[in-house]
Parts: sequence; structure tokens; C-alpha cells
Amino acid sequence: MSTDATRTRKCTHPDPDLLHLRDEQKADDIFVRVFDCAVCGRYEIPLDIYGLDKFSRLQLQFLGQLISIGEDKVAEVRARRYAELRSRTSGE
Repeated sequence: MSTDATRTRKCTHPDPDLLHLRDEQKADDIFVRVFDCAVCGRYEIPLDIYGLDKFSRLQLQFLGQLISIGEDKVAEVRARRYAELRSRTSGE
């Protein structure tokens, strides 16, 4: 696992391991979709902003960030997933 805070590769883990955090505009005007995976950690992929609905696209361009899932929800799902994995390993 990389120690980089953000990577640009794709994760193959299904939900709920993979959580969509937000869309954001980088300093060099590139739009990315930031993900958080319980296994891989945080990473980002390039985002086609024209695939978004008009309201979301305008909001993203104006604010520079569009949050889809709050950090508290990510922490909740991650904790549930870790508890599930711990119970599997201790039960075997």
C-alpha cells in the first residue's frame, strides 16, 4: 500500500469498501473525483464535469468542491467494515 495521501489509480473493491467522498477542482484547473476505500485508502480519478447535471457542474465550478458523502458517514461505514472483518478473523 502506498503512503501517498492521494493516488491516481483505480480501486476494484465494491461498495461499501469504496466510498465516494467528493468532486473537486485542483489548483491546475483539473477536476477530479476523490474516493476513499477501506482497503486502498484515498485516491482520485479525472472527472468529466460535463457528465454531471447542470446544477452540480455550476456548483463545482463556483465552489471548487462538491461533497457527496460526509466524512462522518465514511468513518461510520469504515468502522462497521473493520468490525465485520475482525469478527470473521476471530471466529475462524
